[in-house]
Amino acid sequence: MPPGDSLSLQARRVFVTGARGFLGSHLLPALVAAGADVHAFQGDVTDADTVRAAVAAAQPEIVFHLAAYGTTSRQDDEARMRDVNVGGVARLWEAIDDRSCRLVLTGTCGEYGPAEGALGEQHPCRPVTAYAQSKHEGVLFSLDRARRSGRELIVLRPFGPYGPGDRHERIVPFVVDGLLSGGRVAVTTGAQRRDYSYVADHVRALILAGTRRLTNLPAVFNVGSGSPIHVRTLVEAIAAVIGGGALARVDFGGMPLAVREPADMFADTSAARTILGYQPEVALEDGLSRTVAWHRAARVEAGR
Repeated sequence: MPPGDSLSLQARRVFVTGARGFLGSHLLPALVAAGADVHAFQGDVTDADTVRAAVAAAQPEIVFHLAAYGTTSRQDDEARMRDVNVGGVARLWEAIDDRSCRLVLTGTCGEYGPAEGALGEQHPCRPVTAYAQSKHEGVLFSLDRARRSGRELIVLRPFGPYGPGDRHERIVPFVVDGLLSGGRVAVTTGAQRRDYSYVADHVRALILAGTRRLTNLPAVFNVGSGSPIHVRTLVEAIAAVIGGGALARVDFGGMPLAVREPADMFADTSAARTILGYQPEVALEDGLSRTVAWHRAARVEAGR
């Protein structure tokens, strides 16, 4: 498919849930820069009346549904996970039921569950955590609804997005903040293989999903670097960017693996590359350099 076979975002009405989250906070300025008429939803996605009213006011041509609960260990209320990740999806479908708009929905790489090697979209999904299970239920609900209604639906499964403004509990900001503070940082042995890609690449994938002229919908695409990396290598790369002997302050093996944490979790991104035209552009060292610079600036601003 030729690179230009996409719709322009200029003046198109776009509705975004989860706008204050990590991906959403980066997607919004990119949409505005592209000339879209952006409507960021600020309410509770489980409140049907609020969602319906916001959609009616926005009259969207494209909807990005990024709202989720349970993305970090601190968000551990399983009832809330189901309310947001399953119920919120259902409320959104009800709100757009009589409108012709494309829906772009984010799932999670955790939907696949334990596996070895690169994960393609046809790999069986066997989620083992409450968060991944609730996200997968929302995806299945949406795929079924799209097939029955004919609505254009694209589901993206993000693998390891990182960058400025991410939640502290995630591996990259956790290590960066810990090392910049001058203290020691305990991590796992780092033997597990993961897939990390800079947030700007994920935003690019989202916009492609919203604008690419596609057939054979609904469709699911993995988004990541497509290249596995050991967590230890990631941490070593962060320490190298920070410099000043930072690596000597990392205690590998000082933290146990989380329960049910898989040895492998990395993406086969060939479908996204071939069909969406997605190509990650930010190399790991560059992305980590940008992220560390942002954290340093944030620490100066906070007077730390």
